[in-house]
Amino acid sequence: MYPLLNEEGKLWQESGKIIFTVQEERMYMKRNLWKWLLLCLLCLGLFACTKGGESSTEAKKESTPAVEEKSSSVESSENAEESKAENETETGEGPTILSLKGPTTIGLVHLMEKSEEEKLPYQFQMEASPDALLPDFVAGKGQIATVPANMAAVLYQKLDKDVEVLNINTLGILYVITGNEEVNSIADLAGKDIYMPGQGATPEYVLRALLSKNNVEGNLNFVTEPAEAVAHLQVNPNDVAILPEPFATATLLQNSNLQRKISITEEWKKSYDGVELPTAVTIVRKSYAKEHPEIVKAFLDEEKESIAAVEKDVQKTAELVVKQGILEKEALAAKAIPNCNIHFIDGEEMKKALEQYYQVLFASNPKSVGGALPEEGFYAEP
Repeated sequence: MYPLLNEEGKLWQESGKIIFTVQEERMYMKRNLWKWLLLCLLCLGLFACTKGGESSTEAKKESTPAVEEKSSSVESSENAEESKAENETETGEGPTILSLKGPTTIGLVHLMEKSEEEKLPYQFQMEASPDALLPDFVAGKGQIATVPANMAAVLYQKLDKDVEVLNINTLGILYVITGNEEVNSIADLAGKDIYMPGQGATPEYVLRALLSKNNVEGNLNFVTEPAEAVAHLQVNPNDVAILPEPFATATLLQNSNLQRKISITEEWKKSYDGVELPTAVTIVRKSYAKEHPEIVKAFLDEEKESIAAVEKDVQKTAELVVKQGILEKEALAAKAIPNCNIHFIDGEEMKKALEQYYQVLFASNPKSVGGALPEEGFYAEP
């Protein structure tokens, strides 16, 4: 599940005696990057709010497309220029904001409502899966996007560093769910059977880092979908499952013998000197931000206000979450939203949190952050 590229599966490579030029490499990247990124998406399906989270709690399986190796002759400079033109941003009256159906869009719902009522110059495009979102961002059809934090780092490396992270919009959404009354901290996971999705992805890397920090050895058992982890708890409630929101809340509503015992976000803060655990961020094409700084600033002010409204009025947010099609039932949304940790964090606090997170991921698998840690230019100044 979720295999990552090995050295033989590199996207950029010499094929026989053909060596790609910079222009040709860029064009190849634009045509195939979305496939590569899916390999690094790292269990994004865990963070998507699906109808199954409310009823049967089914989660969509993500497939990993193979990386195609090309041995044909290099493209002409004329085609390279055409590809470059395709990647230019479409300004129009305002930016297009791309987002994924789930917690990463919850912070935008008040702004989406305001934009509709006041005719603000924003176009919102919410996609159910990353394979629908990524090509548009790569092609410049979306200038701003809310994406998983590690994907932002991957995009930074693969788009010639033409990506800037503006803020963290969602903190950790993983929780320890169990019927075992003795489980109250990471230390209590020692020797326990732990079921979770996300092998070879950010959930695994985060949990292993926490276990290591606390000198704990747990028995990790990886499943394809969150529902499989819940099935194990129904057989043996003393086992442990690591579940994301809103799946965790949906599970508790349907299983009265289970409890939310540990917040992975809080345990991360304890283990890393109070540094927050990021899940999703807001990014912008750096070239667009340089050309339209006033538009980006105005959007950030609106996003910050929208996220503040999420924190202030959960019930109204739940109504808007249903209206935007993120969830179907207000009751579930109202209970899940506070546990989705929707917050606006920028500046030095953002940078500190992301740097710590990326270091942990890089140590686990460099490809999970694009093969290298982001440089200073990746982090926007407030």
